Amino acid sequence: MRKGLAAAGVVALIAAGSAACGTAAAATPDVKVKKGLDKLSDEKALSLGLHFGGSADQIWSSLQGEDDFTKDDAALLAKLRVDLSLSADKALKDVEEGDTSSGAFRISADGSGKKSLLELRSVDKKLYVRLDLKGFEALDTGTSSNKDLAELDKFLGSADDLPSSLGSVKAALNGDWVSIDPKAFGDFAKSMSKNAGGDSPLGALPDTSKGLDAKSQKQLVDGLRKALKDNAKFKDLGNHDGADHVQVTVPARQVAKELEASLGSLTKQIPDFKPSDLDDVPNKSVSLDVAVKGGKVSAITFDAAQLDDGAKGKLPIVLDVDTDADAVEAPSGAKTLNPQDIMGLIMYSFGGGPDSSSGSGTSDSSADDSLYS
Repeated sequence: MRKGLAAAGVVALIAAGSAACGTAAAATPDVKVKKGLDKLSDEKALSLGLHFGGSADQIWSSLQGEDDFTKDDAALLAKLRVDLSLSADKALKDVEEGDTSSGAFRISADGSGKKSLLELRSVDKKLYVRLDLKGFEALDTGTSSNKDLAELDKFLGSADDLPSSLGSVKAALNGDWVSIDPKAFGDFAKSMSKNAGGDSPLGALPDTSKGLDAKSQKQLVDGLRKALKDNAKFKDLGNHDGADHVQVTVPARQVAKELEASLGSLTKQIPDFKPSDLDDVPNKSVSLDVAVKGGKVSAITFDAAQLDDGAKGKLPIVLDVDTDADAVEAPSGAKTLNPQDIMGLIMYSFGGGPDSSSGSGTSDSSADDSLYS
């Protein structure tokens, strides 16, 4: 199950890079896709949303019998959504390293994409984080989930008893916005690892802000274009639902390997990713349905069942493209969370914590909370 979804994510990325393919006459399928994606890079703001295109029953029919997959798991996947937003003060294609740009990443599981489990925003070299711990715990559909959720409720309830000096920690535990310095936390994690004589859990956290900056965005797009330069085939599927549809077919493993080589160090920002994971991508051609509406790519649909010979039905994954997205802005009222605050929480938990109000937890009032609120 996990390998199939990881491979599906790779193919979804592959779809987004097909802009470089094709040089035929106007109105041919390859040119429709190329121009449709080129127009996206003319925008100053763009939002991508990845989700399953089928109902819980359809997902269950396709995946039942795999890796202890349950109907509860199917219901969860049917509501799960991942969104990535980018914005700049100029067309995205013209953004260079050092230019002002912002990015946001969000995971939601409410079906509508409006209630975030995790949200990150990178604005003006600051990283803002909001996390719904109870929501994440509720994703566990195992037999011990009720007990674990009760224990988490008890732990989060004690957050109200934290001293004012740990106001930023309290805010983070309550699901409010906090701002962090990724470099400071990276140095803190290395220090903890060294002092503990082993690996720190924080050491495994990628610097997500780097994945949202202009340099990384350009590296991703260039890598996708290079990987697909001579690999894709196109077929016109006609017009329906108000959009032109084009089938794009690529050799999955070949493109995935070329993509990994092109992205280089950027792959280190993907949690738990190893180059050997790409060996799980099947050595076969796979197809995607690219919808072009108003001259712009509006959606890409991929049947993940193509990656699993044991699948019992179609498993569509959809990448929605929104060119009317709002600019990514810093949330209002975010408190600054420092590494020292984490140490303060640990000390307090063992009865030796601070009780003054001289610590962190000051508000960052750099902008409003209009996006995703």
